[in-house]
Amino acid sequence: MPSPGPPSVQCAPNWIPWARCVGSERKNLMWTLLQRRPLRAYLAYRTLALTWAFAPFQVYYLQRLGLSVSDVFDLNVVFCVAAVAFEVPTGMIADRYGRRIAMSAGGFAMSLACAFFIMGRSFGAFAVANVLCALSMSLSSGADSAYLYDHLTNERQVAQYSHWEGWSTAAKGVGNLVAVLLGALVYQYIHPAAVFVLTAFTTSVAGFVALALPERRASHEGHVGDHLRRALHTLRTDARLTSIVAFGAVAFVLLRLSLFADQPHLESHLQGAWLERTVLSMGLLAAAKEVGTALVASSAGTILARVRSRTIAVSLAAGLTVAYLLMGEAHGVVCTVLMVLLASAFGIFSPLMRALMNRLIGGSRDRATLLSFEGMGRRLLFAAMSPIFGRAVEGSSLHATFAGTAWVATATFALLGVTAWVAFRPATSLSPVPRSAGSAAVSLAG
Repeated sequence: MPSPGPPSVQCAPNWIPWARCVGSERKNLMWTLLQRRPLRAYLAYRTLALTWAFAPFQVYYLQRLGLSVSDVFDLNVVFCVAAVAFEVPTGMIADRYGRRIAMSAGGFAMSLACAFFIMGRSFGAFAVANVLCALSMSLSSGADSAYLYDHLTNERQVAQYSHWEGWSTAAKGVGNLVAVLLGALVYQYIHPAAVFVLTAFTTSVAGFVALALPERRASHEGHVGDHLRRALHTLRTDARLTSIVAFGAVAFVLLRLSLFADQPHLESHLQGAWLERTVLSMGLLAAAKEVGTALVASSAGTILARVRSRTIAVSLAAGLTVAYLLMGEAHGVVCTVLMVLLASAFGIFSPLMRALMNRLIGGSRDRATLLSFEGMGRRLLFAAMSPIFGRAVEGSSLHATFAGTAWVATATFALLGVTAWVAFRPATSLSPVPRSAGSAAVSLAG
């Protein structure tokens, strides 16, 4: 059911300037247009919701305020643990009370986190900020994909899901691209704290856009905890879903762990005046990553329609391990290219995981909860690995750290591959297949 717009506005008396009435009408018109074009509004939300302009510069900001490298890594652990704790409860909230409510709350939670970053001066304050960041991400993660899939299902356009998921990932990349470029300039030439003001503004706008999304009224079946019990039962009885969650966790960790080495890698390559502009260098690198992610994601729907999911998964696993084997040895331009390629791979990884998960989930009542379990698997493994990787980068050579991670990943992917080969029947494509609510349409082995 479409969300009601803001209250109707009466035109002001004659003695009040006519512009005030026109401005109100324009606001109502914009709200109406968002409701009439839900997919465009959804893309706008994805463009703005996770535009964390401060992300590439957070380490510099925290160190500037007196935190050590170990403190920064510990804050990342706080973020990951909080994300794991919030992931499933926020998915249940989205299933129970509506996807757009969760998506909107995610935008406003990020704005509150930025306030703690700006005013905070202690590890505790920054820990609260990271908890709120995790809450923001968890509220949006899963709920946004569930909203898109259910909306397309209701409109009888579910066959276009892979394309829209790819385009929405590309929209997110474009939003991040603009945010990090502006963030670099704002941090360098205005004030470091201004990047958080920029982030708070964009995520607040995303919160208002989410409220304009039309959505059918949620059907409440049982208690909130019933969503959790049904989701756990589904994961226990559906080996395909469990395997996809495990694969996604390992691949996600490899895609994101390399971020910890961006700063030492860059600083070892920069020379001359560029060493004095490390912040701008990080901004340019982050922008290049977002361009790569957006370009790959914009083609994800076509790739998923033409290439078997098994082939994509195996190629992704092999590419990640090879990149890690090369990263420690590579220098200069080659290393930078590898950084960008690793980030670009996320453009196919995210649509692949969302498409596989959504096609395997029968019915919509627990969709966001099950998607949140996939997100929780990612965060849990990342929370376990990030302090180990971070301290290895700090206390050992980059080559040893990346090479050791690559061999561990190779063994893990091999184990997952054997499990998939034994347990699953091959499927041929991501195209919807008529099935009962409990059956599976797509497998990772397909």
